[in-house]
Amino acid sequence: MKNYSRMAAVYDRLMDHVDFPGITAFYLEAARRFRWNGQHILDLACGTGNITLELLKQGYSVCGLDQSQEMLAAADQKVFKAGFAPDLICQDMRSIKMSRQFDLALCAFDSLNYLLCEDDLERTLAGISGLLRENSLFLFDVHTEYKLREVLGKNTFTHQSDDICYIWQNRFNARKKICSMDLDIFVSTGNGLYERIEELHEERYFSQEQMETSLNRQGFEVLAVYGDWKYEKPRPKTERMIFVTRMKR
Repeated sequence: MKNYSRMAAVYDRLMDHVDFPGITAFYLEAARRFRWNGQHILDLACGTGNITLELLKQGYSVCGLDQSQEMLAAADQKVFKAGFAPDLICQDMRSIKMSRQFDLALCAFDSLNYLLCEDDLERTLAGISGLLRENSLFLFDVHTEYKLREVLGKNTFTHQSDDICYIWQNRFNARKKICSMDLDIFVSTGNGLYERIEELHEERYFSQEQMETSLNRQGFEVLAVYGDWKYEKPRPKTERMIFVTRMKR
């Protein structure tokens, strides 16, 4: 099943609880703590453009990249409706091909966890490093083992409202370090009928040590690692790690 295709039409409704302005502000403040004052930002795995739009509102030049045409179509409409000219590219981040360069790259919402093998992680980091000027920053967040194993992997989640509901069933494979998530989403089409959207999502965890080793191999210096949207070090039950890195060349 192709992820984020039919789901693109309802993604923002499922994510309406997320504080996109707050998360964007966290990333920008984290960058400024390391004296970043650039202008040109690459938003990797930008999805429907929520972070992209927040950055544009603050006056930055932003290019959004995602492999889902459907998610980018939603981003295009959102950005254009807000009065900005969309700059969006449909590419797989494992094989980025661009001649442009940026002084900051972001990859939010555990998108790197979708890379299921170390080779894909290395290829992605190598591609990102080629897009960054010397001393530029790369910031991203990933789910921890605790989140994928204990919080997601052992549970089923449900949601129901007047026009949309979902069943989210998870299982964790300790050998492969992968959490598989079966999503069944039901969207009202009127007259008591519902359209069913099925997607399988898989995320792998990389330990902090693994991630730092891969980053260093591709020319990145790890400046800080924060936990759960706080400027504090990760703890045993941290669910999300936020990395701040610099391109050393």
